[in-house]
Amino acid sequence: MSKGLFFYLGLALYAWLLVLPLLSLISASFRSDADLYSPGLLPPSPTLEPYREALQKHPVGRYLLNSLLVSVCITAGVLFTSATMGYALARIRFAGQGFLFGFVVAVLLIPDEVTFLPRYLLVQELGWINSYTALIVPFLASPLGIFLLRQFIKSLPQDLFDAARIDGAGHLRTLWYVALPLAAPALGALGALSFLAAWNMYLWPLVVINQNEMKTAQVAIAQVQSVEVTSWNVVAAVAILVLLPTLLAFLLAQRAFIRGIALGGLKG
Repeated sequence: MSKGLFFYLGLALYAWLLVLPLLSLISASFRSDADLYSPGLLPPSPTLEPYREALQKHPVGRYLLNSLLVSVCITAGVLFTSATMGYALARIRFAGQGFLFGFVVAVLLIPDEVTFLPRYLLVQELGWINSYTALIVPFLASPLGIFLLRQFIKSLPQDLFDAARIDGAGHLRTLWYVALPLAAPALGALGALSFLAAWNMYLWPLVVINQNEMKTAQVAIAQVQSVEVTSWNVVAAVAILVLLPTLLAFLLAQRAFIRGIALGGLKG
């Protein structure tokens, strides 16, 4: 009994340490300049002035829209390419299938830093600098997504696909009416991961975007921080505004995310 009690107390302490920076950030975003360095988590005189100042002095709305557009397009592209290629690798026999799947797995092992410079040179050569195309197109396919969907679809009963083929369904209809509905948990997990990864991109948008109106939310936080050197309450307010969409996306897709990770597994 005592061991279990100490275990849960340890987990509670660890969770508190993880949440404490977020609580401090929220507290700072509701503090006035005079109360910014007052001790305690609760602001002495809560105010929305930092949010008003952040929205008036900086185009936060435009930054959020840029990030939302980029994240939604990347997520949609990843889901499409992962579902189609995952289905092909799992249920369609063709020459070089094993080699192609091995290539996908091998790409998973390559650090993103290795491909960063070639990707930038390609985008520059195509004239995509300072455009949504540069932010979206290089990330429309995900080796992790292809691997996850391939494993999930391969774990589905073969009888379902045989029945669809007997009914005269081709691969596209089988994918749409059989594979995708059953793979909804994996698609939800992949969608949540893709959206969060796209929303939190920092280095790539920082390099390929120079125009202020094209910058994304994560780059905007660093920009606001460099401008508002002493107004940490304004910086905290911008950070909270940028954090809210990802928090809402995760809460909405939480069940699908957990089911997708649990069921996707490594079967097959």
